[in-house]
Amino acid sequence: MIALITMYELQGLSAQQLGGLHRILLKLLMTTAPHTPDRRNILASLENIERALGVVWRPVPSPCSSLRL
Repeated sequence: MIALITMYELQGLSAQQLGGLHRILLKLLMTTAPHTPDRRNILASLENIERALGVVWRPVPSPCSSLRL
């Protein structure tokens, strides 16, 4: 069974490590059957990784983003 990876576990990882883990889980996702616990855990883990990457790769707003035409 594939365990859920929590945000707590992801906190100390670099963006490169998070990206590598994301790629591995995407490959595993392709091997799982729909509606299985493993697939749900992978999908939840991918979501957590994407959230963690959002924290690491926080986009800097452009100076023009606040301008409205």
